Amino acid sequence: MAIVAVAGDCATTTSVVLAGSWPVTDDVLLVEADPTGGDLAAWFDIPVTPSLSNVVTRVLDGSWPEVERLTRVAPVGLRVLPAPAGAGEAHQAVAESARSLVSTLAALRTPVVIADVGELPGVAAAHPFLGMASVAVVVHRQATQSARAGAVRLQRLAERLEAMQGSVPSIVVVMVGAVPFGPDEVTAFLREIVSDIAVVALPVDDLAAAVIGGRTGVSASRLARLPLMRSAQHLAGVVDTALQSRVADLWRAAR
Repeated sequence: MAIVAVAGDCATTTSVVLAGSWPVTDDVLLVEADPTGGDLAAWFDIPVTPSLSNVVTRVLDGSWPEVERLTRVAPVGLRVLPAPAGAGEAHQAVAESARSLVSTLAALRTPVVIADVGELPGVAAAHPFLGMASVAVVVHRQATQSARAGAVRLQRLAERLEAMQGSVPSIVVVMVGAVPFGPDEVTAFLREIVSDIAVVALPVDDLAAAVIGGRTGVSASRLARLPLMRSAQHLAGVVDTALQSRVADLWRAAR
């Protein structure tokens, strides 16, 4: 019940800012579970091992203390478990995480696991972290070529959200960019198809994204003032509220 899966466009960047903006009273583990290969080790300038691949091969019983020993704290202060850089090894590690790792993490009250699952699969069950998530954060960067192009991508997004309904208890949609459609337009359109979702807008902020990806020369105080980082605080609050609501539902069901 403690997994938040982040999927879709800009999933890795969104996962990092979400984890970094999470309420300070909670512990967070950022897990990179992108089957196409990992970027976090390079972004944070840390060794790629131990990685998700090491966890699924060494921790056969999936116990949390054993998993925790293979995580590390990145220079930005986040506890992370990166994916292997190579697509083949990463794909195998994600598949093997379904044996015991995902269920172990899903059963934890703390830490909250923010899992970057990469591209949004056709069905939630296609990715073990998404299939066991309490909250799915689906990131959609708007197409700016024309309103028609943007509308086509939104329609495809709506179809995928509809397919996810019932598989994931709670869905938060993150819209990156304010054109060609504003947040209110997008929310109204998506809720005609999937009524029970939250929609959060994030700005296009190339400088903040570059810093998260490893660019140097930008101070921590300047980074904190950039639009993406300020908006991430609101996103973290919305996702945390959705997660706490899920916990409350489970508690009521168990009574």
